[in-house]
Amino acid sequence: MAPQATFAGLGEGRRSIVTAPQPAVLKELLVEPYTIVEEGTPIAVITPMDVRADFDLLRSYFDLARVQAQPSLAEENALDFERLRVELLRTQAELAVAEVKLQQAERDVARNTPLYHERLVSEDIYELSVNIRDALKTEVAEKQRAVEAIQRRLDELRDIGEPQLAGSNDLARELLQRLEEAQATVASNLGPITLTAPISGMVTTPLRQPGEYLVEGEPLLYINSLRAERIVGYLRQPYYVDPEPGMSVRVTTRTHERSEFDSYILQVGAQVEAITNALAFLRTDVLYDAGLPIIVHVPDSVHVRPGEVVDITIRSPRRGPSPPEGPSAELDPALSPSGL
Repeated sequence: MAPQATFAGLGEGRRSIVTAPQPAVLKELLVEPYTIVEEGTPIAVITPMDVRADFDLLRSYFDLARVQAQPSLAEENALDFERLRVELLRTQAELAVAEVKLQQAERDVARNTPLYHERLVSEDIYELSVNIRDALKTEVAEKQRAVEAIQRRLDELRDIGEPQLAGSNDLARELLQRLEEAQATVASNLGPITLTAPISGMVTTPLRQPGEYLVEGEPLLYINSLRAERIVGYLRQPYYVDPEPGMSVRVTTRTHERSEFDSYILQVGAQVEAITNALAFLRTDVLYDAGLPIIVHVPDSVHVRPGEVVDITIRSPRRGPSPPEGPSAELDPALSPSGL
């Protein structure tokens, strides 16, 4: 009779991490824990916090191109008008950033006020938040007046007559158009961003709550697939069968009504590894449990939950030593549900 090797395996599915693409504040969670979602389902809404770097980058690009353009004397009047328009765009961008910072400062003051009255926040911290808010209010007001003044001046020049741009200044017009488009794109990033589910599955408990800050790349929640896409088992020494990809196996579930299905080995690990999951079993006087990883395919018609323990039997012609007989034969301790 051909030798068989039986060992325990663990179902593994896909797991996706939903992270913040940039520093932001969590505005709203759109799903509850353990909700089943489809790929593309809205998960959460975040509000970006810092966009000044984008505006500085755009400004540096235009300043460099403006120096390189070197317009002729005949184009100076037209270029002065365009410079005024660029100044308007720059001031509007700075006003948008200042308004976002003012909103944050007002939230800081609203949070620190009750804490200060309860003596949970020092007077210095409270006064600092109030001073920052007041300074930002002044900055927003001044920039609003500057925008209005520049806009009035542009309207006056436009009433006199739109400056005629010379044909040799096509580069400046193209750069201005690109700046306006980029400014509109970056300004749109000030609004809320909706995060969607990258895969279909079940949502775990969120790691952050609305109103909390998120660092770029920080996990917000996890999504686990509903079915295992493969089974990972560990074949302990001694090997009575030399496993190879493509070998047929019989998989037995440990549900109330046990079921069996045939499958095959997808891959065999290159080396023996320490077992650190639910399949680990420490024997007496043994520091760690180890085995050879065996990856088994899960047919589409079979439902195995991620994390579910199953029994795997390799059925193959003998390639290794014959298993020992009698009471001294060593049985994989993970074969019995009581051994978990």
